[in-house]
Amino acid sequence: MSVRTQSALRTRDPLDPAGQHDVAPRTARYVLIAIVALAFFVRVVYVLQSRASPLFDAPQMDALYHVEWARALARGEAFQPGPFFRAPGYPWFLAALTWLFGDGLLAPRLVQAAIGAASCALVYLVGARAFDRRTGLVAAALAAGYWMLVYFDGELLLPVLEVPTCLVAILMAQRFAAQPSAARLAWAGAALGVAAIVRPNVLLWGACVALWLVARGHADLRRRVRDAVLYALAVAAPILPVTAYNSFVGHDRVLISTQGGVNFWIGNNPTSDGSTAIAPGTRPDWWGGYHDTVQQAEAAEGRTLRPSEVSRHYAQRAWSWMASDPWAAVKHLAWKARLYWTDWELGNNQDEVFFAQEFGPIVRWLPFTFGVVAPLGILGWLLSARRWREIGPLWLFVPAWSASVIAFFVCARFRIPMIPVLGVFAAHALVFAVDLWRRRSFASLGVFGVAIAILAILAQAVPRQVDRTPSLGLWQLGVMRAQDGDFEEAIELYRRAIEANPRKAFPHQDLGLALIARSQPAEALPSLAEALRLSPGASGALQGRVDALWALGRPAEALAAANELVRAAPLLSGAHYTLARALMFEAEAARRAVPTAARTALERALEVANTPDETFNTAFALGELERTTGRPREAIPFYERALRARPEPDAAGWHARCQAALREAQRAAGTNPN
Repeated sequence: MSVRTQSALRTRDPLDPAGQHDVAPRTARYVLIAIVALAFFVRVVYVLQSRASPLFDAPQMDALYHVEWARALARGEAFQPGPFFRAPGYPWFLAALTWLFGDGLLAPRLVQAAIGAASCALVYLVGARAFDRRTGLVAAALAAGYWMLVYFDGELLLPVLEVPTCLVAILMAQRFAAQPSAARLAWAGAALGVAAIVRPNVLLWGACVALWLVARGHADLRRRVRDAVLYALAVAAPILPVTAYNSFVGHDRVLISTQGGVNFWIGNNPTSDGSTAIAPGTRPDWWGGYHDTVQQAEAAEGRTLRPSEVSRHYAQRAWSWMASDPWAAVKHLAWKARLYWTDWELGNNQDEVFFAQEFGPIVRWLPFTFGVVAPLGILGWLLSARRWREIGPLWLFVPAWSASVIAFFVCARFRIPMIPVLGVFAAHALVFAVDLWRRRSFASLGVFGVAIAILAILAQAVPRQVDRTPSLGLWQLGVMRAQDGDFEEAIELYRRAIEANPRKAFPHQDLGLALIARSQPAEALPSLAEALRLSPGASGALQGRVDALWALGRPAEALAAANELVRAAPLLSGAHYTLARALMFEAEAARRAVPTAARTALERALEVANTPDETFNTAFALGELERTTGRPREAIPFYERALRARPEPDAAGWHARCQAALREAQRAAGTNPN
């Protein structure tokens, strides 16, 4: 930092115009080193503690998607056809770490711990440039000890890169504001372009910065407009290769990713609660939800859609809902704003509060939470409003990022990149209060205290609709135990989840499914019935009810339940497959021939199948049906299709059975098996 810049910083505080109470540069350096070292220590301890979590080596949902993508890239393999569904920045980063360190997930998390600690230094630089070194150090300390930042630095998710890339983009814009030049402006734009490859909604802030460049008033209008254009071109530079990939490899015109429309619909539809990241009528798992949204859009449009068209379809549905009921849309937007500014960390893929505190106990001792930082940050932001032309990139980040999240849906993960910036304003408010005390401005200090108290009350007034029980975390832990085959432990966890909050459908549903797996179908039926009462049409509960009725030897009721499942989920391959099985089971029980409806149901299941397992199961079943009813020649294409879907042997031996059945069909048809 130049002497001139340091002098400018020292004269920015109206209560300390000479800068005589600022921290000396050498002292600030040593204190910052200590803060960064402490931040790294805390993050490493958290990572090591969290190894006890079942999620550490078996990530779920978005984290699993990132890991699978990264491992495919590290092996030099394609991952998902078409343009990028999600921004590729973080998976590319994770792929590089996978290439360097292998498939283990400890090394990437330790690298992320170092990045999180380094982000605290970036917070200092941003705060010192905007205000003074005191503010920068306090802000860095807030970032070091903010427990959700520590948590996300240990997760295989975007925030660990969102935070530093956004901070660098702000810092580069600050450097331009202090000493304008074309080179500095280009670096600022390029930094934003990199940040957008990690999280595209940061581009809304970039648009605000471009407007700020025009409104600064430090040069003639033509020069200011030229600056805004240069900034936009620099932003586009890192994004252009991604867009080119989407166009020439993905064969679709997509700027960065195609997820935006679906997310917009998730957060803006008549059934949205403002935070749950599940599109209406889709399965709650990652790939199931992805395929269901595509199928729903294509069914509604009556044709095959490109990914960009799927995104556009859902964006148009969201806008149509808002236009048809604007008052409901306004109320919903206000509700999401309230969720965004409340002192509770809303989970997305998992219950962050539960898993962080259960498997990373060090976070319980960290002092800084949203309820501490937000009231101070809002007040500091308001106190600095008169300087918005000078500190525009920093000042505009808070409303721009907030709007970019609230427009979609709210969760802790999406809010995180704003926290370090809000921490800078919180530090400014604290330093401001200290200076008021030093100057004996007790009346002003009293007003300051009242303002903080009001803001704190508003932030900590968590809406009663927000579930603050451990129910979600217990249920998710139960799901992982069930995946490991430990149904006894899973059942206990589901029951604890229900005890904590009996109004959630998923714990009831999965308790029923676990009881079926434990050969207790009669005990499962009441749990499944309660799940359906809480969430009518839930496909998992309907599927479980079919399975339970089969196990109890009640074929007519199982068939009725299977038909209900198909009506509830007509685009779900498993629903039609289940109906076919129910029809065959009912025919077998009545000692009748397999009805034509069973074949029709299997054909429909194959038509809408969108995973290799669904294709294999359905095609194999169709092959078996054709072969066992004396049509071996017709069975052969189905067996071959099944084997194309699952070309490698599986542990259960179904691949080998399909191969044997294919050879038998070929012999019966008089063809020459290879």
